[in-house]
Amino acid sequence: MPDGAKIINTLKSANYISGRKIFLLDSIDTETCAELIGNISNMVDELHWRPEAIGINLGPILTPYSLPKNAPQVIDICIDSPGGQLSVNKSIMSLLNLARAKDAIIRTFITGNASSCASLIAVQGTPGFRIMYEQSYNLIHYGRSVYSVTKPIEIDKAAKYEKEMRDSFFAPYLQYTNITKRELLKYQRTEYSQISAYDCLDKKMCDWILTSQGTFINRKTKQR
Repeated sequence: MPDGAKIINTLKSANYISGRKIFLLDSIDTETCAELIGNISNMVDELHWRPEAIGINLGPILTPYSLPKNAPQVIDICIDSPGGQLSVNKSIMSLLNLARAKDAIIRTFITGNASSCASLIAVQGTPGFRIMYEQSYNLIHYGRSVYSVTKPIEIDKAAKYEKEMRDSFFAPYLQYTNITKRELLKYQRTEYSQISAYDCLDKKMCDWILTSQGTFINRKTKQR
């Protein structure tokens, strides 16, 4: 399927794909992403295994859109979402990581807000290709528990599993950014940890800022 050749969105959802562009513009849940996940799976299946692309030097990258002709395949994700269900987020990320295995670049672009699960998808884009609009925000929070238990033994088991699940859920922040465990715990204590684009750039939660003048700024140019 050529890039941008066809919009697949029969459910008229705000979460859809067009070519190799994924648009996350609504909650990430089973209802809004039912068709999307199947379409992403089909898109990843159509990617070619490209062993010849491994080891290509992509730097210096002048902008996140300046790629050499022999660069790996690119999947774009445009994000303005309040987040949603952890299980659905796992499905999306597993497919995107399969695309990585096929040597695809995952290029993320936060156009508005990337909150909760959407924040994780943005952060796990390919380093060097994670973009935020100058007036956009990223939100990290703990989220809500999926359990409704009443018995003491059930509460203890649920609390143990909840901690294990959340530690796994938040691990990408420690892997892909320079956020410390202490900072991460601080963000989790409030539901209003909105992080500006420039703070995200400092914390390596993104690599580029698109300014309102239409120019790109990275950490190096920001310090001049």
